[in-house]
Parts: sequence; structure tokens; C-alpha cells
Amino acid sequence: MKPLRYILEYGVFLLAHCLVKPLSANTVYGLGKNLGRLLYRISGKRRKIARINLDIAFGDKKSKSEKERLYKRCLIQHSVSLLQFLWVSHDPERRTRQLIEGEPEGLDVVQECIGRGKGVLFLTAHYGNWEIMGIHHGFRGIGNLVSIARKLDNQHLERFVLKLRTVSGNRILYRDENPIKLVRALKNNECLAVMMDQNAGDWGTFVDFFGKPASTARALPLLSYKHGTPILPMFCFPLDNGKYRIVYGPELRLKKTGNKEEDILAWTASCLQHLEWVIRQQPEPWMWVHRRWKSRPEGEIRDSVY
Repeated sequence: MKPLRYILEYGVFLLAHCLVKPLSANTVYGLGKNLGRLLYRISGKRRKIARINLDIAFGDKKSKSEKERLYKRCLIQHSVSLLQFLWVSHDPERRTRQLIEGEPEGLDVVQECIGRGKGVLFLTAHYGNWEIMGIHHGFRGIGNLVSIARKLDNQHLERFVLKLRTVSGNRILYRDENPIKLVRALKNNECLAVMMDQNAGDWGTFVDFFGKPASTARALPLLSYKHGTPILPMFCFPLDNGKYRIVYGPELRLKKTGNKEEDILAWTASCLQHLEWVIRQQPEPWMWVHRRWKSRPEGEIRDSVY
């Protein structure tokens, strides 16, 4: 049944793709908001996941109604992001630039880090419109961008998404590819974008995220530790008009103590602390429907979270 489901999914995707083509940026923004409101009304399982996540993150500091509004805005933002992703595919460079407000902040920091010749590790997350941010970076011509991604199960959608993700000159490395390719990218002085905000499963390193241990991939701090590559946050903040403000930096300057394992653990925790700091500033754009705390440390019951 999966092949048939994939074809149907792709058909719906293409229909939406055609529908947004002639629309203006403002119309797409309005349509995305309405789609998000609809999803909010019919959401079931994802609402439960989001409520648990918001309870973990904010506890009693936010009321139930505040958390509900935050969840609704989260769905609206991700619906807007999806339609904008489809919309820019018809004229990628011009339409992508339309969605970015002013000059990105921290371009000088990016150039300085690239000038060291050791590549750049962009610390980022599923926040705001990360797809538009990546495409925009490619068109800016500020260091070749290589993103780590998971290949979509639907091969029809994968072809479409890969084409758009690489339209501005970016490259994609899939998680199951040989890790040596990551090292080569840094040796070629490329910029490697790594999202550290998702559950890394049983093989991840557990560090606190919003005060609760979360399984986290440690590839980024490990690469920085071994190769001296600077770690530079890269985020896309939504504005009220459907546009975005891109911010690079500040650079995370982490120290070595001589104990590699302890340092990697501390660096991983520092990266997550920065992600948490960003999300707390403006929580709505983060993916609250992801089961971030699904994996649990040894000895803790898995379903004690979800």
C-alpha cells in the first residue's frame, strides 16, 4: 500500500504546488495561516505531543491557554513555511529574496570564520523557515553550504525537495552516507549545517534540554573538537508580515580541558543551551510537534514521556 500512498501524497503535493504558483507573497502568507488554523482544529495526536513538550519546556511558567496559543501559532508557522517553500520553487532567487527582510545579521562573522580555512559548522534547528534560509544562503554566495538531511521515504517528493534545496548551489549529505564526506567538506572550507534539535535515538548523547535529558547527536561538537572548525549559530526568525530575519552568530567559543569525552559532552550541552536560548526568545517557530524527549536514558521507562 505504501507505493500507492506515496503517489497520492505526491499528487496532492503537485496540486498545491500549482495552486500557489501565481499567488503573491502576501496571499501565500494568508493562505498558510488559514491552513494552520484548520490543522489546529483537526489535530489529535500531534496536539498531545505538543502539550507534553510545552509542559516539559515551560512547566507552570506558562498557563494552559498560553501553551495552547503557542501550539496554534506553531502549526500556523509551519503551514506558512510549507506553502512558501512550494511558492519559491517557481522563481527561486527572486522569490526567496522577497521573503528576507533586509541584510542578514552577522555576515562579517561568517566571512571571518571562513577566512580561517577550516570550514564552518552552522548550528541550527527546525525553526522558522529553515528551508528558505538555506536556499537564501546559497544565493548570497557566502561559502558553499552543505546540509545534513534524512532522505524522504517518498522518492517522488524526495526528487522535488532535493532539486529545490540545491537550486542555489548548496549540497546535501544524507545521514547514512560515509562520515568521511563531512570531514572532506570542512577540509574544502565549506559550511556544514547541522540541526541538533531532534531526537537522536538510543545512540545519542543525553544532555539537558529545557531541564530534561534529551538524546542528542554530537557530530557537530565532535567535528569542531577534532578539526578546530568554528561553530556558528544560524537562525531564521519569522516577522509579522510573512518575512524573515536571518541571524548568523555569535560564534560559540568552547574550551578544551584535555579530557576529550568530558569536553565533547560539555560542548554538546553548550550547543543545546544555545538552541534553548533561541527558542525561549521566540518559541512559536520551533517544531513543538516533534517527540524530542522520546528516547530515555538507561533505566528510565521510555513511555514515561510519550
